Amino acid sequence: MDIKKMPEIKNISKIGKEKILLLALAGIMLVGASYFENIKDKKVPDSNVKTKTTSNNYETDMENKVEKLLENINGISKVSVVISFKSGSEKILQEDVEDSSGKEKNENRDNINASSKKSTVIFSGNNGEEPYIVKELYPKVEGIAITAKGISDEKKKGQIINMLSALFDVPIHKISVLEVD
Repeated sequence: MDIKKMPEIKNISKIGKEKILLLALAGIMLVGASYFENIKDKKVPDSNVKTKTTSNNYETDMENKVEKLLENINGISKVSVVISFKSGSEKILQEDVEDSSGKEKNENRDNINASSKKSTVIFSGNNGEEPYIVKELYPKVEGIAITAKGISDEKKKGQIINMLSALFDVPIHKISVLEVD
C-alpha cells in the first residue's frame, strides 16, 4: 500500500501521534463517563411530587418526649400526653423536568408547542433503589392534651401551657392540662 496514493492517511500523519492519542483517550473517557452516569441516574416516571408517610414514629416520639419532660418537673407524676396533628408527614422528592418547545409558522400566525416531562430521581441506597428526598415536612401540631398527678396548682399549669405553646407554636387555648387522682 502506497501512502502517496491515499491523501487522507497522509493528512492524518501530519496531525501527530500525540494528538491522535489524546483524541482517542478523550473518546474513551466520554464513553466511560456515560456508562457511570447511566448507573447512577435511573429515572422512574412519577407524577406525584409529595408522598405521605404512614408511620406514626414522629407523633409518638413527640408524645414520649413531652411525657419525659413533664415527669422531670418537681411533683408531677403519672403523665399521659396526647398530641393531635393537622396532617401526616410529607416527603418532597427530587424531580427532573425536561422541557421541550417548538415553533411552527403558518400563513397567518405562529404556533408554539411546549411540553414537559417529569421524572423522579432514583438512587441506589442501603435498602436498594430509593427516591431522592429533597425535604421532609413534619406534621404541624394542632392541639395538646395532658393528664398528670401533681398539677393542681394553677401557676404550674400556666407554666406548662406556656412551655408547650412555645415549643410547638400552638395557641394557648388549644392546650389542655388536667389533674388526675
